[in-house]
Amino acid sequence: MLVYMNPKSIGTANFESLKSEFPTVQFITEDTMADQAEVCVIMPNYFVDYSIETFHQLKWVQLLMAGYDNFDFSPFKDRGILVSNAVDIFSISLAEDVFTKIFVINRNVKYYLDSMKIESWDPIRKEPELTNSTVGIIGAGSIGKEAAKRFKAFDCKVLGYKRTKTKVEYFDEILTGEAGLESLLKRSDYVIVAVPLTDETRNLLNKERLGWMKSTAVLINVARGPVIDQEALVEVLQEKRIRAAGLDVTTPEPLPKGHSLWKMENVFITPHNASSSPFMQKRLKELVVHNLRKYLEGKEPDYIVYR
Repeated sequence: MLVYMNPKSIGTANFESLKSEFPTVQFITEDTMADQAEVCVIMPNYFVDYSIETFHQLKWVQLLMAGYDNFDFSPFKDRGILVSNAVDIFSISLAEDVFTKIFVINRNVKYYLDSMKIESWDPIRKEPELTNSTVGIIGAGSIGKEAAKRFKAFDCKVLGYKRTKTKVEYFDEILTGEAGLESLLKRSDYVIVAVPLTDETRNLLNKERLGWMKSTAVLINVARGPVIDQEALVEVLQEKRIRAAGLDVTTPEPLPKGHSLWKMENVFITPHNASSSPFMQKRLKELVVHNLRKYLEGKEPDYIVYR
């Protein structure tokens, strides 16, 4: 069996380890030979540059990202090609990044960094605490669950929003539908966006829904920029209808120079880097090993993204 994969995606050492675990599998690393593969282990944007029409042997695609908003599934569905994504690989680092953004905002880190530059000793005496707050997490999947787990250590009440009302570990309450989203936004001191970008979630937080948030609330987005109406977000931040925002994602990316979000004191931006971790490639390799083993055993890989 031929498997196409770029060694850079998981690192050379992990790739060599992967090959040693599957001595009967032939791994292809050249793009010019990829269309001969039965399995492709790739980033979601791979088939933007390469036409699936030439991949006559392809039966399964393992994506190396959790998000797949730029991946067109229709030709894969039409041909019965399985597509799975990378679940639980980035959840820990993303959950930790959520807290980074909250503490940067709550503890006025930007202000104190500027104070250090001018050697100014000017403390802010009343800074918000996270403990005992109400947190609303939009998206109760693997990222939301890892974040919720950590919020419980701060004695927070954790609300979750998802499509179906099922019990999820670490969440005190799961809300659904328009009324559920409204309730979450109106009650939460911190709103965390952790949903994939789909037709349903695009502009999920529009001007009206952002208006449901508390004026003291903080909005954190580690999902995708278009989940939030960015123009509406700028407006509510400028008018201080919410306290602050921590953004790892924007629309577009990179955020253009001169954009008003760059200059706002109540905004903290990172360059779509919340998943950064020295363990990411190792976890990706372990996922590929797990799913490839299942595939070779004639079983369906985990984390199929459509039915």
